[in-house]
Amino acid sequence: MSSFQTALTAVLPMFIMLGLGWYLRKINMADEHMLNKLNTVCFRTFLAVNVYYNIYKVNIKEVFNAKLLLYATATQILVLLLSLLVAMVTEKGKKRRGALAHGIFHTNFVIFGTLIGTALCGEGNIGGISLLIAIIVPLQNVLSVVLLEMFRENSRLSFKKTFGGVAKNPYVIAASAGFLTQLLRIRYPEVIANIFRDLGRCGTPVALIVMGGLFNFGAVRSNIKPILAGCIARLVIVPAILVAATIALGFRGADFIALMCIFIAPCATTSFNLASAMDSDADLAAQLVVFTSLFSLLTIFLWIFALSRLGIF
Repeated sequence: MSSFQTALTAVLPMFIMLGLGWYLRKINMADEHMLNKLNTVCFRTFLAVNVYYNIYKVNIKEVFNAKLLLYATATQILVLLLSLLVAMVTEKGKKRRGALAHGIFHTNFVIFGTLIGTALCGEGNIGGISLLIAIIVPLQNVLSVVLLEMFRENSRLSFKKTFGGVAKNPYVIAASAGFLTQLLRIRYPEVIANIFRDLGRCGTPVALIVMGGLFNFGAVRSNIKPILAGCIARLVIVPAILVAATIALGFRGADFIALMCIFIAPCATTSFNLASAMDSDADLAAQLVVFTSLFSLLTIFLWIFALSRLGIF
């Protein structure tokens, strides 16, 4: 497969599904209320089932890689520090600094990792990505709450509330259930396993359609500077640093793709909800979700095309 075809295979489905969501909203076949409800269903059901099914199916002994997990965890600390640096230099307001740093740090790894991983590795071959989801998603959630609490007006960090929220995260619950299923060596009849598989398959397409429908460019004039800083940091600077480091450390194949998906993904759609709930700058958070998601279609294509041409995967 040519480098161009490899990149197009990964990005074209995203573009079409986002475009479909935007079109359905435009012709009033889907309104904001419906899309928000569907987003909740997707977040709590389809994507969570997908995480569970991929861990259930994978042979952990074959894909477990301590070096991979430790490196992925270390990179998140580095990205957090970089996001704080960009926010402190770019913005003066406390809430805006928190929203910007959070937008750079918290990625849409579940949706984009699943889609890109499936496109590049093939369906049923993304066990490594599912294991990283099980580690990175709760880590990002914990650090995101801590980050936003740091920049919250007149608020003290509550570890009980922080870890309580992480424990209730559908992805964390799904990953824990998947590992428990593996530990107890539970195997389902094929007809039951296929139900999990088919429900999980709904996750990424529905999430992207909903994202496209909820795109709202709004008034961006007052947020142009942090939007540009956030997009450049999230989609260019972070991938450039970490992809280069990952190549230098010798990661290749499925492990490299799994790590790459963390680095090149746009801002998490749930960051807006978290920013709203934690008294951050919700408007800036929403704009970062919109613009990083939109521009990521181009940057993801270019990253995959370039890395494929270099023979990295």
